[in-house]
Amino acid sequence: MKQQKHRKPARSFTIREGGYITKSQLGKRGTILSETQLMDFEVERKVGTTTGGVTVITIEDLNTVRLFRYNDIEKAEKELMLENFHDVSMRKRFCEIWNIEMEAHPDTHFSREELLGRGHWTPERVDRFLSWESFSMTFLGGRLTYPIYPKSDVRKVERSDDFKILWQTEKEQKAAARKAVREKEKITPTRLISERGWTKGLINDLLGEPDVLVDNPHYKSAAPMRLYFLDRVKHIEETSDVFKSRRKDRQKSPIKKRNQPNYPNT
Repeated sequence: MKQQKHRKPARSFTIREGGYITKSQLGKRGTILSETQLMDFEVERKVGTTTGGVTVITIEDLNTVRLFRYNDIEKAEKELMLENFHDVSMRKRFCEIWNIEMEAHPDTHFSREELLGRGHWTPERVDRFLSWESFSMTFLGGRLTYPIYPKSDVRKVERSDDFKILWQTEKEQKAAARKAVREKEKITPTRLISERGWTKGLINDLLGEPDVLVDNPHYKSAAPMRLYFLDRVKHIEETSDVFKSRRKDRQKSPIKKRNQPNYPNT
């Protein structure tokens, strides 16, 4: 098949006549599109041979080269990148694929994403404590603008008493919440079934997801233990008509111990 050089000098691969690229070539080039998105640009393959109403698909059919419309892929990548401009990892991959050197904001400033990654900042705190400056850059044939924040202002705010009190109070609140969870009495699904008349169906329907997941104390590689808050369990037992109608009566249906002999009634 006749080959033609791709017009973009940043990549040395070739595309097929008609503007198609194979799956293998696309894998070497890289793309920010998902597999699902790529399917929109794939050339339909004729898989299998139909004889007498019966379609036979062979290994060769399944290994048929997958072709994609390359110009459409390029257009879709640009549109996706513009929609997700602030996605740092996507932007990095896009620039590597397209061999683009992006203009960077000054080292004296943080971008909003860099600021949120420092640990104690939230979007609400950024808006409350900081004033932003505008940074513009040329990207994909246009000018894009995003806010940047002077590092000196950021560090000044972080050293202020108001900011320290804010995040330290939040830290204390989170610690208190974790302590409350630790101190709450909990119960396993096994005990719910054996001691309190629950069934697996009732647990799924009334309790749902466990309140806490903890490491298995006996086997570290085992699945985490599922625990429920006992006060929540008791509240459901007292108020739920569903539980009362479906609970398993332990007195009428006692648990039979393993290897326990059956003695005849005398």
